[in-house]
Amino acid sequence: MRRAILLGCTGSIGTTAIQAIQEKHLDIQVVALSAHKDYPKLFALATRLSVEAVCLTGGSCPSCGEFSTFSSVSGLKQMLDSVDADIVLNAIAGFDGLEATLACIERGFDVALANKESVVCGGSYLFDVAQEHNVRIIPVDSEHSAIHELLRHRSKVDVDSLVITASGGPFRDLPLDAFPSITVEQALRHPTWQMGKKITIDSATLANKALEVIEASYLFGFSPDKIEVVIHPQSIVHSMIRLKDGALYAQLGKPDMTLPIVNALIEGSECLVSPLSFDHLQLTFDKPDTSRFPLLGLAFSILRRKGGTPIAFNAADEVAVHAFLEKQCSYSQMISAIQKTLDKDWGPKVLDFEQTFEVDRKARALARSFL
Repeated sequence: MRRAILLGCTGSIGTTAIQAIQEKHLDIQVVALSAHKDYPKLFALATRLSVEAVCLTGGSCPSCGEFSTFSSVSGLKQMLDSVDADIVLNAIAGFDGLEATLACIERGFDVALANKESVVCGGSYLFDVAQEHNVRIIPVDSEHSAIHELLRHRSKVDVDSLVITASGGPFRDLPLDAFPSITVEQALRHPTWQMGKKITIDSATLANKALEVIEASYLFGFSPDKIEVVIHPQSIVHSMIRLKDGALYAQLGKPDMTLPIVNALIEGSECLVSPLSFDHLQLTFDKPDTSRFPLLGLAFSILRRKGGTPIAFNAADEVAVHAFLEKQCSYSQMISAIQKTLDKDWGPKVLDFEQTFEVDRKARALARSFL
């Protein structure tokens, strides 16, 4: 029985993981959980799964006789110290997930990583720490999980490029002159995936795809000129790789996060998702329009600039998206605030979490000044 800790258990990734573990009768025992503020749901899941410990990272966690309780980020680290596990699924949302990822790695846990911000903001030093502690970082994002599978048993020298697919979100065909009047409600209507609000807005602007390009570069060691993005509205092809001999390999499947989540937690599972039917299946692909989605175009320049630029991009995006969701700015102002934040020089290579935190703080303050 594989012992797992689930961080961010009340979000879409966490709940999908729990549903799969229970419904598919997987050989996984969930031993600890964390949530940000929803302690009623956290406690309900903890009771259902008979866990040993829980942590409420965004507030004070009430005590409970059924399991140990911890509070705040410091409490999360104490929980990790107190529980024996084989792997941690980190599904904490946003920049907050980086500190949790580092805490898991430093304690020797393999990490199934659904928090892309850990890689975007941690950059190369995250993998240096993982190597130091002999820890594996296993991607959970559907695109990166697909690439991870496609690269297995292949030599990197044979691969010419990575091809990441994007649905294009709800605005791929919207006339450019209509973009300034886009509402929050329109941006939250993603055509193929059911996700949290922040990532849904990022999928509408393609900022999420920009973050995934940066993540892929660090995860797999490919330069920006060896990463492609292609618009694929059906979300059936999750990613592809081009080999130097000209062949193209792809992973296909329905838009279902069960497969990448479970494959990151345990190997050898069967019948995780329903087989893809080719009856009336139509797949289309197109080149992304960076005039329509300028944040996607930023990803490649961000990777070339390196230093603190990826951290600043993520910080500005989190601030601007929050303002848009709260209807404190327009869609166009959200995009502009991120672009203006990136006009600043964000310095040389960042070497540790303290430097990362400082860049993040400064970028958030600057982004707020543009809103």
